[in-house]
Formats: sequence, structure tokens, C-alpha cells
Amino acid sequence: MSLHPTAVYAANPSVTRGSSTKLDASPDGKKVVYAQGRTVFFRDLDDPRATLVYAEHTQPVTVARISPSGYYAASADISGSVRVWDLASGERILKLQTQALNGKVSDLAWDGESKRIIVVGEGRERFAHAFMFDSGSSVGEISGHSKPMNAVAIRHQRPFRAVTAGDDTHLVFFTGVPFKFNKTLSGHTRFVQDVAYAKDGTTFASVGSDGQLLLYDGTSGETKHTVTHAHAGTVYAVRFAPDSAHVVTAGADGLVKVWRTADAELVASFDAKTQAANKVDAQQVGVVWAQPGVVVSIGLEGVLYVLDVDVAAGSLQLRAPLVGPTKGVSSLVYAAQTDMVGVGSYDGRVYTYRRDGGASSLPQASGAPSVVGVGAERDDGEMYAIALDDTVGRIARDAPRVALTAQPRGLAVCGAAQYVVSERGVDVVEGTTVTHRSAAQLGAHDPTAIAATSAGDALVAIGTADAQVRLYTRNWDEVATLTNGRSPITALAFSPDGTLLAAGESSGKILVYDMAQLSVRLTQWVFHSARIAALAWSASGEHCASASLDTHVYVWSVARPMKQASFKNAHAGGATGVAWLDGATLATSGADGVVRQFAVTLP
Repeated sequence: MSLHPTAVYAANPSVTRGSSTKLDASPDGKKVVYAQGRTVFFRDLDDPRATLVYAEHTQPVTVARISPSGYYAASADISGSVRVWDLASGERILKLQTQALNGKVSDLAWDGESKRIIVVGEGRERFAHAFMFDSGSSVGEISGHSKPMNAVAIRHQRPFRAVTAGDDTHLVFFTGVPFKFNKTLSGHTRFVQDVAYAKDGTTFASVGSDGQLLLYDGTSGETKHTVTHAHAGTVYAVRFAPDSAHVVTAGADGLVKVWRTADAELVASFDAKTQAANKVDAQQVGVVWAQPGVVVSIGLEGVLYVLDVDVAAGSLQLRAPLVGPTKGVSSLVYAAQTDMVGVGSYDGRVYTYRRDGGASSLPQASGAPSVVGVGAERDDGEMYAIALDDTVGRIARDAPRVALTAQPRGLAVCGAAQYVVSERGVDVVEGTTVTHRSAAQLGAHDPTAIAATSAGDALVAIGTADAQVRLYTRNWDEVATLTNGRSPITALAFSPDGTLLAAGESSGKILVYDMAQLSVRLTQWVFHSARIAALAWSASGEHCASASLDTHVYVWSVARPMKQASFKNAHAGGATGVAWLDGATLATSGADGVVRQFAVTLP
């Protein structure tokens, strides 16, 4: 048996209100680059399944940029660590790791020769550092700011120049190499959020919380143009077109604007308020000019807007919004009737994926917290979700949500009923009717997991914190108590014919029970090293897949218990969901917000 990855569906960028989100693009413009959690994503604009993922950081990543040569990428995180790694070979080999700052890195920039890097941000000793990408040796002193820095840009042509932007309302201009202070630029009156150099090196631009756009001479640093009211509010990001003839800005007013570099005249604009749910979500906090005719911006709700640019016609039109979880995924389910994968995210939304990679999201309910579980009905394909607002509901626009008796821990969907387990017991939801069975009535101490099947004897299984699995009929008559577990039960799954029950534990062990004999059948599935998050049986009932907090995904064989296939480090932070799409295809989800698809080769 073997697992071969065939598709990666990306999460969307992490965004913070009041802060600029740094986006980048590959040299060919086909991929947009950003960070989410501890992961760096290289998202293909044409094929959503062809995402590259880098997940070697131990702290949340704040910025990632590709070198002008395209051979290397540099990424930095909130701890001040910078990692430079090989991008061309596909092996992601680490070239350099250095502790550039003693605090969060806000931005970084490569020089035109792909040899030097400047990082800026926060720190106790310094706010910036310039170094060689291969040795880490210093190539100058970046100073002159009295408060944390927000952005940096380097002129790609010789003589090299660099400019930094900070919370002290100033830009600082540097000559190099080695980089050294030249002068302070004081055109802004509030925080300077972003700065960018044109590809031809003749101009650089800055934007800030004062709503201004300033254009400067790229060699001398002299101010060329000032647009006092570029946006109605903070301008979070600025980037130049590949031909340097135009510049794009993104602001808190929900607008993305294209300006002519030569005279700072407005050419085109796009209003995200026509797409977002409200004005707050419409705020544009990041932008990158990926291709000559394509701009990508990011809204505060985490949606990436792919915009088609036609400067000759003065047009900036939405091509497509790209959606995805902005936080980790808590659970995953597959609905065979609609051929859709559904995932619940800690950002409070439910996302659905098609086989071709297309994704959509359901609007977040007012004040809705994390979605902690999703499930699907086998016959009609309806999907349901449970959330930390103590509700359960069908995954559909405007579908009503039903209040539960306690905070849900797990969900099983069987026929028209949804079984929701909590520390207080089990809620059986049919339509809008809720029937509660307390833990005391069930004799189950601290329920932790649940599964139900309509096949065979139509049983309900409840796992508990004291390592027991309790079996009941649909009328809640107790059938048996299975006491072979050694640690709290964290996941349960019946085989399609109801003859086997897999029970995953917090220790990473999986036991398989025979429902006819009510005894243990398999004890050899023991290769996970952390909590089992999800279990899923193949349609034949001959194989079971598992997802674990140890980040790994396994496929196990019933006939040959010691034979298994695995994909290690499938999801940074832990794998949280798994489902069979067919007899040879597996889908998984994780705390990194990623949904993966694997081709499974069975013996």
C-alpha cells in the first residue's frame, strides 16, 4: 500500500485588523505567496490544486518572499527567525536559518542579485537587520527609526538603495552596499504601512495611515508626487506593475486603486464593498501585482480577490474571489451524493470543495465561534456542522441552527438524526426537535466521541474519558461496554456494513472491535504517537484511514493488520480530518488549514 499526494487546497492568509498583510508573487506571476499560521503557501492562480506548502517554522509566519532569481525563498516569523530555503529543486532544502531580530518580523526584501536580504520589524536591540542570504553575515546597518518598522524595499539595480517604513511616521533612505543611513523622509503624518520599489528602479512609493500615496525618485529619494487623499482612511499596501508604469494601492475604504507612475493620476479602481458582507470585511489590507494584467488583493475577511487589469481601458474587474480557511480546520466530511468535501474551520465558517479544486464558503453566522465538527448523511448527502456556540445545523445558506444542551464534542449523522455528544451526554436532533440523554442516564462517564450506524443492528457507540466504548441501540438500550481501551477515546467509526468499530485513543492507539462478538479483533494499529483525531472506513470495509495530532495520516488493512501506508507530516500542527472519496482516493484536513488529496494504492 502507498499514499501519493495528488492535490493541495490552500488556506487563505492570516489577517490582522489594523496591520498590513504582505503578499508576494512568483517571478512568472503564476503563484501568489503568503503566510497562514506556521505555513507558507505558493498558491497557483490557474490551478487551485497545485499549491506548494512550506511548514518548517515553529512560530506563526508573518512574511515570505521569493528571490528575483526564483531559486530561493525567504520566510520570517513572529519570533524573529528567518529561514532561507531552496525553491527550485522541490526538496525545500534549508539554506540558512538566522535569528535576525528579537521580535516579530514585519517585512523582508531581497536585493536584485538574490544575494542580500533586509528584514524589518520589532525587537529589543534593533528593528532591522541586513545580511547575506547564504552566510548570514552583515551587509550594513539599518537604523534611523525610533519605533518598530513595518516595511522595506530594495532597489534591484546598482547602485543599490533601500528604504524602510515605520510607526514613527518616517521613511529612512539607505545607500549601499554595505547599507548605511542616508536621510530621513518625512512626508507622512501617521504610521507608514508599506513601501515598494518599481522593477526598473526609477521610483519607489510609500503609503500610510494618513491616506497618502507618495512617489519618490528611486536613486536620490527626492519626493516626486504626493496624493494627499489617495484613500479615505489607511492605505495598507502598495506595489508596482511589472513594467513599472503603474502602481496599485489597497486601503481600509475597501478600494483597490491603480495609479500612473509618471504623474500619480488615478487610472482604475475596484470596490470590494460590492463583494464583502460588510464594510469591515471589505477592508483591503494587502496587494500584489502578480502578472501584467492581474492584481491580487486580500480583504480583512481573508478572501483573496483576483482582479483583471486593463490600464488602457481604465478597467479593474473582479475575475474570481479565492476562499479558504483563515485558521485551522477542525473536521472534514465527504458527501458522496454531491461529490463535495466539507470542512469546518476555527474561523467560524464552513467550506466546501469540488474535485476540480473550486471552493466556496458559507457566511459566518453573527458572532459564530469555531466550527468543531462536520458530518454527512449517507443517503441524501446533506452535511451538518456543530459549533462552539452550542448549536448544530445543516450546511446551507440561511439554514436554521438548533440549540444544544451543552458545548458539543463530536457529531454523528445517521438517517434523519444528528447525534451530538457533549460532557453532559447526547443530544439527538431531528429537524428542530432535540432529545437529550444525560451521561448519568447512559452510564457513560465524561463522553468524548460518538459514532452511529444504520447497518446491521443499528448501533450508537459512545467513547468516554475513562477509555470505555459503550454500545446502545437507537432506543438507548445498552448493548455492551467495551473496556479494552487504555486512554481516553477520541475518535470512533463504524465500518459501512456495521460489523466493525474502530476506536482511536488519545495515546495514538487504534483498537478494532467485532460487533458480532463484541470483542477486540485488531490491536496492531499502534504507529501513531499522539491523539487520534479522525477515522474513516473505505466503502469495502477492508481498510481504515486515520488522522492524528502527530501530523501523520495512515491507511490500515483489516486482512493484513501489520501492513499500512503512511504519509508523514501531512499537516503542520496535526491532522484533524480524513474521508474516502472513492476506493482509491483519500481527503485529509489539518490545523494548517490545508485540505489534501491522496491517491491510495491498495494491494
